[in-house]
Amino acid sequence: MRDSEWHDGPNAGPPRAVYTGVFLLVALVLVLGGGVAWYRADQLATEFAEQRAIATAAKSGRPPFTPTEVEMLANKVTPVLVDVETEIRNLGIGGAGTGIVLSQTGEVLTNNHVINGATTLEVVTKSNQKRYSARVVGYDRNHDVALLQITDPKTLATAVICDSSSVQSGQPILGIGNAGGAGGKPIRAPGKVTGVGRSINTSDELTESTERLQGLIEIAADIRPGDSGGPLVNEAGQVIGVNTAASINYKTNIPNGVGYAIPINDAMGIVQTIRAGHSTGEVHVGPTGIIGIAVSGPAMLPGGYLPRSAKPGATVTQIASGSPAEATGLQRGDTIVELDGAVVDSPTQLTAIVGRHRPGDRLTVAWVDRAGQRRSGAVTLDEGPPA
Repeated sequence: MRDSEWHDGPNAGPPRAVYTGVFLLVALVLVLGGGVAWYRADQLATEFAEQRAIATAAKSGRPPFTPTEVEMLANKVTPVLVDVETEIRNLGIGGAGTGIVLSQTGEVLTNNHVINGATTLEVVTKSNQKRYSARVVGYDRNHDVALLQITDPKTLATAVICDSSSVQSGQPILGIGNAGGAGGKPIRAPGKVTGVGRSINTSDELTESTERLQGLIEIAADIRPGDSGGPLVNEAGQVIGVNTAASINYKTNIPNGVGYAIPINDAMGIVQTIRAGHSTGEVHVGPTGIIGIAVSGPAMLPGGYLPRSAKPGATVTQIASGSPAEATGLQRGDTIVELDGAVVDSPTQLTAIVGRHRPGDRLTVAWVDRAGQRRSGAVTLDEGPPA
């Protein structure tokens, strides 16, 4: 099943995609108005090992939350939630996810893949059902964390953060968020922790770029598209993680599905770096530079490896009109093999190189055209939406 098979409610308006472990991501490397890419999360463990882990967890720790406990926790947590709604201009594509209010000044924690490529960003607070515009303060693509700032917020309830180092397999949890992307009453997803320190690979079905998320909390809970960026809470209603991925390929023998969450300690460490205004090799603060292309790469083998016959590089599939790429002379079908003096062997590498720069930076670029001729030029990054 593709994530695109999840749909909004009947009154949702224009088509709006929802996000979770099969990430919807605009390939903006990168890309200005460029193209939509679906992410899917592939588990690194075998099916047998996962089922055994869930069976073991079900026998340990305190009993699962009762329906009454679930409702009480949901009522406690709902006021600190926001629905995150995005739009990608020129494509007419919208997205929906969830966010966690961190401060009364309007800071909101969510997943990077929820806001990736957004040209318009709004949030709807669950405490008062009011709609606000918001902006991206900073993000970490490699760890799937983003910090938003609500414009002129009113009085907001804020989340209670817990030390996630104490999370253990078997403990009951509740995931809650904008499942289905339709807004309204948040959907509850009770379950249990089935593992900590887990890793998953994400692969982009448009660009085939890959990322590896590490140190995740694995849960047996029905986390769905739209829940991304929402809280994972303990029995006290304290946030222990940020829901980021659900494996839709792994529901056959697991009634409640399998999901993943970023430990809140890790997420808040990134938030502190963003608050300080310091960009690093992984954390991006401030405007995003773009080339204005959508790209694809060679088909990857399981585990993220290239076949021996594959030709490395990032092949241009779309070029935005008036973009830096167009001015440089790049055309559809050209394969970028070098940028800023560094070899580009995949769309992932291209994304990483561009992400280290700012709008206005002038970079050298080399590519192989459709006739097999190597060409080069200079490209000046434009300002674009978060990548």
